[in-house]
Amino acid sequence: MPDSISVTSIRVAFECPRLFYLGERFGAKTVFQPPEAPKGIGKAFHDLAVAFVRLVQHEPRFRDLFTPEAHTLQADAIAQTMQTLFYEQVFYPYLQRAIAQDPAQSAALLQLWQGLRHLIQQGAHLLIRNRHYCSPAELFYKTFLAQESPVQCWVTLPNGTQQLVRGSFDSLVYDFEHHRLCVVEYKTYPSFDPAAQLAQVALYSLMLKEQIGVPIDSALYRVLPDWEELSFTWEQIGSAMQEVLPTRLEQMQQWLAWEPGQPDPPPPTPQTGHFCPICPQYTRCQTLFAGESVLEVQLDEQKTTRLATRSQSVAAAEPEPSIPTEPDLMGDRLVEILQSFGLAVQYAGEAVGPAFVRVRLKPAPGVKVSSILRLSHDLRVQLGLTYPPLIAPQAGYVSVDLPRPNRHTARFEDYVTTNQTQMHESVQIAIGVDLDGKLIEADLSDPNTCHFLIGGTTGSGKSEFLRSLLLSLIVRHSPDQLQIVLVDPKRVTFPEFEQMPWLLAPVVKEGDRAIQMMNELVDEMESRYQRFEVSGCNDLRTYNARFRDRALHRIVCIFDEYADFMAEKDTRTGLELSIKRLGAMARAAGIHLIIATQRPEARVVTPLIRSNLPGRVALRTASEADSMIILGGKETAAAALLGKGDLLYQSGSALLRLQSLFAGKIKPSWFR
Repeated sequence: MPDSISVTSIRVAFECPRLFYLGERFGAKTVFQPPEAPKGIGKAFHDLAVAFVRLVQHEPRFRDLFTPEAHTLQADAIAQTMQTLFYEQVFYPYLQRAIAQDPAQSAALLQLWQGLRHLIQQGAHLLIRNRHYCSPAELFYKTFLAQESPVQCWVTLPNGTQQLVRGSFDSLVYDFEHHRLCVVEYKTYPSFDPAAQLAQVALYSLMLKEQIGVPIDSALYRVLPDWEELSFTWEQIGSAMQEVLPTRLEQMQQWLAWEPGQPDPPPPTPQTGHFCPICPQYTRCQTLFAGESVLEVQLDEQKTTRLATRSQSVAAAEPEPSIPTEPDLMGDRLVEILQSFGLAVQYAGEAVGPAFVRVRLKPAPGVKVSSILRLSHDLRVQLGLTYPPLIAPQAGYVSVDLPRPNRHTARFEDYVTTNQTQMHESVQIAIGVDLDGKLIEADLSDPNTCHFLIGGTTGSGKSEFLRSLLLSLIVRHSPDQLQIVLVDPKRVTFPEFEQMPWLLAPVVKEGDRAIQMMNELVDEMESRYQRFEVSGCNDLRTYNARFRDRALHRIVCIFDEYADFMAEKDTRTGLELSIKRLGAMARAAGIHLIIATQRPEARVVTPLIRSNLPGRVALRTASEADSMIILGGKETAAAALLGKGDLLYQSGSALLRLQSLFAGKIKPSWFR
C-alpha cells in the first residue's frame, strides 16, 4: 500500500477492485465513462461551479441583491438575476473559447448550462436562508467556506496499522438554518454503482469530521443527463462510512499485495454487465486475470448494502427528528481536548435542550475554573463551531453548551394553553423553554419584570420572539381584560395582528405618532392613579378586585425597532422622557413596556432607558458590547448565541439560557 491513498482510489475500489489494482500498480486510467459522454465535460462542470462561487464573493452586484431584509427576498427572481450575471460574465466567454477550440463541444456545454442553472438556483435558496443570520457583506463568505480544498486523515485498520487518506473536496458550505456544514461533490454523470459515489462524498464528510470534530452533512450534485441532487445528513450515511472504511482499506492493502499467479486475486466488479463494456482497462484486465474465476465481492457486504439502501430510501422518507447524536461522545471529546491543554476534568453527564446540549464537566482538584473559562475560543477552533461555546461555573460542575446537530423547534401550541384567566390574575408572558422542557414565563405585575428591554441582531429570532410573546398574552386574556399597543416602524413584525380586537389603537408606524402614543399612555397612567387615590386602592389588582363592574384592563405596549426612532434629537428626547415616566411609575397602574431593538448601541439604549426597564432578554447580538448593554455589567455571552430564538433571560440574579417559542402560521382561532 502506498504511503497515502486518495479518496478517488477508494471510490474506484468500491466500483471495481481489479480496476483499483491496475490503477495503483500500473498507473492505468480508472475513469468509467459512458460512450456517449463528451470528453472534458466533467472538468468544465467543476471549473464553472468554482467560478460561480468566486464570482458571487467578489462581484458587488451579487451582494446588492441581498441588501433588502431577508423576509422580502424572492428566491426565483434572485436566482434568475444571478444566472444572468453568471452567464454574461463567466459562462458565455467560456463557451466562446471552448467552441473556438472544438465546435463539437457546444451541444454538451449548453446542456451543462441547464445543470448550472439548477446549481445557481440551489445556491440562491441557501443564501436567502442564511441572509436571516448574516449581513450582505459577510453572507457569501460565511455560506461558501471552501472550494477545491485538500483534506486528509489517518484511519486505524482492523490489523492495527494506520493508513493516511488524502483527497480534495469540491465545496464546503454552511447552512445557518440547520447549523450544519455540508460537503458537496460535483458529478457529471450518475454511476452504475450509486454506493461508490455516495462512498466518496461520505468519505469527505468523515475526513472533515475527524479534522473539525462536528458532524458534516454531504450532498451530490449531478448535472447530466438531467440535474439531480442527493442530500444526506451525517447520521444517514456518514456514520456507516465510519464503520465500512477501516475494513475496506485493509482489503485494499491485501489486493495491492497480490502478484500474478498467486491465489485470491482482487475480485471483479459486482456490476460486470455495466462496467466491463466501458472499462478503460478491459483488455489488460482480461489478460492479467485470465483464467481467474469470477468471484462475488465480499467486502463487508452487509455494511456496503446498508450504505446503498440508505441512499435509496432518503428521498422516499425523511428521518424522524432525533436527540442529537452521541452526546456522551461530545463529553468525551471535550474531556480529551481539555486534557490536551493540561486540564484534568471528568465528564458528568449532559442536558439536552431544543437548541443545544449542555455538557457537565467536573474539574479535578487543583484545576481552576478560570482556566477552563478562558478556553472558549480554543474549543471553538477544535470543535469547528460557528461561535465560541458558552462556558459557565455551576453548582458542582462547569457547563459547556454545544449546538445540537438536529435542532428542535419549540412550537407555541405545544407549550401555551388558550384558557383565559380571570381579571384579577397576574399577566404572564412566555419567554422560552429551558433544558428541562419547561416553559419559563415572566409576571408583568412583578417589579423585577414589569417592563422589558429586548435586543437581538438580524437572524436572532427577535421578531418571532415578540410575536410569540404577544400571542401568549392574547390567547389567555380577553380584549376586556387586556389591551395592546403595537409600535412597528418596519411594518413587518405584526402584520397579522393589525385587525385584532385587543388593539388600543391602530398599529403605530411613524415617529410622530409614536411620541403621541407614549404621551397618551402617560396620561392614562396619571388618570388611573387619580382613580386609585379616590377609591383608596394601591394598584390595579386591588382596584379590579374591589370594583369588578368597572374593572380596568391592563395595557401592554410592544415597541419594536426602538432604535429607528432615535436618529432625530427631538424624537429621541420625547421618547426618553415618556419611557422614563412609564418605566418608573406605570407598573402599579397596569401599564407595561416591552422595548425591542436590533441595534442596542449605547447612544440608542441610554442609561436612562436601561435603568427603567428591569426585565432583560438578549437574543444573539452583533457584538459583545451590544450584549453588555442589554444584559448589563460585563455579560458578553449573547454575542455567542446560536440565533433563531436562542436567548438569555435575566431572572433575578440568574441568567437562564432558553429557546423562544415559534408560532409559525397564526391560527384564526387564537383571535376569538
